Amino acid sequence: MPSTQDTPEVVAETVALGSSAVLAPKDHVALMKFIYGRAGKNHERTVLTERFVMRLLHEEEITVAFGRSSKTIDGLADYLMIRDAGPQRFGAAAYLRPSNGGMTLRLGPNDLKRLGEENNPLVQIRNVAPTDPYKINCPLASEDAFNLAFTLLRAALKAVRSE
Repeated sequence: MPSTQDTPEVVAETVALGSSAVLAPKDHVALMKFIYGRAGKNHERTVLTERFVMRLLHEEEITVAFGRSSKTIDGLADYLMIRDAGPQRFGAAAYLRPSNGGMTLRLGPNDLKRLGEENNPLVQIRNVAPTDPYKINCPLASEDAFNLAFTLLRAALKAVRSE
């Protein structure tokens, strides 16, 4: 893993919806090192995580940033922050952990109900404080979860944009 001085906090700037923009080589290498360095031994979830992030960067107007930590040698946490590309007033729309493919979204049970996913076994409702906006988990554990995660993330991005 590169030192924190070599690693940009922001992996990619805004990418227009449907564009074929490519990450700068330096950013792509840093992102892949982060994902594979933090992923552990679950190769399926590692590949799903990589595919998810790359597709997301090409299809959504988002910014992906490395999580920061004062407890690691490289200064990076074990997650990626997925944010709307606009003003950062409300934090991340989601947090994605390469180590287990876990994605925590800025959604709640009412959002799941509105999307018709309240009984989906691929989604977990977190037991968190009522004030915590990150109430939903959707681990990238299969192709079905991969597709559902996109639906949920788009809903979280839409919610963040309208707040």
